[in-house]
Amino acid sequence: MKLRCNFVLILLQTNSILTKAYGQKYDYIGCFQWVRSPLFEIHDDVEDCAANCKFTNPFNNMIGLKNGRECHCVSGVSSAVASWRCNMFCKNFSCGGVEFYSVYKIQPRQEHDIYYCHVHPENSENAIYSRNFDNLDSLEMCAHFCLEMNMTFFRKTIFYNKCNCFQEVKYALYFRSADESFHAVLCSKNEAEICEYYFESLRNLPTIFSTRLFYEFQRGVSTFSHCKTINYEIQERCPEGCSEGWKGDSCRERDCTRNNGDCGDEMKCIESTVNGNKYVECVCPLGTVRNKWYLCEVFRKNVVQHNKYIGKPRDGPAENLTKASYNGFLGQRPYTRCIWIAVALQSLYSVGYLRVYGRLCHNNYVCRPQDGFVARLSENTLVENELNVESLKTCGYGPEKAKQAGNPMTIICEDFALRSRYVILHPSDEKFGYDGFFLSLLEVYEVSCGVLNGRCEQRCTESKDGDAHVVSCSSWTDEQAVTNSVYGCYLKVSGDLHFEKAGLSYMQCRDACTLMSKSLAVMQAGFKCYCSSNLSIAGNIPVEDCKKGHYRSNLIFDDCLMLNNFCEEIENSSHSTRLTTKINHTDTTETLGTIVIINPSNEQPTATSSEETDDYEFYKEKLIIAASVSTATFLLMLAAILGHIMFTRRNQKSVSQTSDMSSVSSGTSGAKSPDDILESVNRQLTEHE
Repeated sequence: MKLRCNFVLILLQTNSILTKAYGQKYDYIGCFQWVRSPLFEIHDDVEDCAANCKFTNPFNNMIGLKNGRECHCVSGVSSAVASWRCNMFCKNFSCGGVEFYSVYKIQPRQEHDIYYCHVHPENSENAIYSRNFDNLDSLEMCAHFCLEMNMTFFRKTIFYNKCNCFQEVKYALYFRSADESFHAVLCSKNEAEICEYYFESLRNLPTIFSTRLFYEFQRGVSTFSHCKTINYEIQERCPEGCSEGWKGDSCRERDCTRNNGDCGDEMKCIESTVNGNKYVECVCPLGTVRNKWYLCEVFRKNVVQHNKYIGKPRDGPAENLTKASYNGFLGQRPYTRCIWIAVALQSLYSVGYLRVYGRLCHNNYVCRPQDGFVARLSENTLVENELNVESLKTCGYGPEKAKQAGNPMTIICEDFALRSRYVILHPSDEKFGYDGFFLSLLEVYEVSCGVLNGRCEQRCTESKDGDAHVVSCSSWTDEQAVTNSVYGCYLKVSGDLHFEKAGLSYMQCRDACTLMSKSLAVMQAGFKCYCSSNLSIAGNIPVEDCKKGHYRSNLIFDDCLMLNNFCEEIENSSHSTRLTTKINHTDTTETLGTIVIINPSNEQPTATSSEETDDYEFYKEKLIIAASVSTATFLLMLAAILGHIMFTRRNQKSVSQTSDMSSVSSGTSGAKSPDDILESVNRQLTEHE
């Protein structure tokens, strides 16, 4: 059985794009490496898991099944991966993997992620994207639209009945209270859906919601029509046709055959089948995941101890702070003015980067202490005052102008070799005299070679020290320059690289490079095509790693033989330059040597010529007919095919013995030999079986 590389989803049912897939009671959303779930129970059935989560909390909107039997009641997801990684089943439904969760939507969302509301509506943010709310099914679909546009916030306007999306919040007077109850208004079109959600006592104030944490949907079917003239609404038909990468009457389905399905340059568009239904997914390269900001990154868990926040007031001992939250309100005790805020990590880690969520500020003065803040690392001690905090190792610095709450400030640590147990944030030197330092949420992630090459100048290698990830740097030992024909898989490729396009097949990439008069084609991660005439290469690794499409792999070729949708080296080819460098097997911790092998995606093989296609047509017809008849008839037809091949072989041999005239040779030029055709027939029979 062949596994197919999958990821973010599109229903290809012709009767109704946005309804549940045929035969499914719940909507399959995708496969994820992280879900927000407090605990799990053992249920080896999607139906039982959904019933359990609804019973536990009637507002539960999603479930996640892991390891074929773990039922998680999910309130948020992140780190999307290809659906093939959820390769365990329960009662014929996808039920996760060893480290992955099959996530399903079990009912319309009943709770929404209220961020705040403006006390003065005239200070509301200007929308970056907007559409008529009446054309949406619910408040949840408004969230999905803004999430598809990669916006952090959304709102439904009260007077203009619009769904608005925007990225940042203004300085203003906000209202939010943990004691305030919410009120939900059902949709008139569908009473199972929510169309309004607001603070009970503040109906007339603009309510702002956050998109990133609570919401997710099937990304392969868009929330609006991608017509050539776009207006972000749903249209029954697009008279001018679809934008490149989209198809269907309403231009809402991704088309992997054009423009990489509009998946961009960092993901590959492929088709997949989940629970018997066809979807389309935008896939991050193997070894990476799609994060909440629609970017590919190496997966790392947040290693902060659960709610372990410590603050040091100016006049008093360090104390534990309240539960942290990304929403800008719950970062510390009310009125506590801290000179530093620290988090304890679960163990001793090499810290790669931080994501810091700041305070929701009424004005610039309140947020000023966060401008240019300093992040420091401590192996085993916490400081007691601002004088010796500077003796700690520095991780890095925040932006000169701190971001408002809701969007993270990312700091990549300066030294990936440092091991730390605490991360401490404090104001910059010139701001220690301000009223206090505020923090909403801090996430800490370990090092990886996927972030700035692990801070290595040359080769980066990942390994584990207990439960902790570490990176080590070394020199390339096989670096060399190539200008002529070569075939191989490498970690390092540099030179006059020209990016052609993402999503091309190997043959399309080769042809594009030929048109550019470039002698070498480079396929990075299995789908990014580059062209060059001279390269510096190093880190020769097995071709299998390029076949898997690992994010660090680069296949270099000028010509190849397409087998099973991969560009295989042509045996006995006469390259003018052959590399003889052997693979260095002394590095047993190399990441690429331990990753799981994946089968190729649905990339369509490209015939090298029309003659080649014609040569196979006779045999394809026979195979198609054979697939629909009985076993005995099939064997008889197979014998006839083989007899035809043997006759052709004897006839060709006779011709070659009696004549070597050019007219005879020209009559058979471009045709496949009987041995090649026999091999093709056997291969197709194997695939048929």
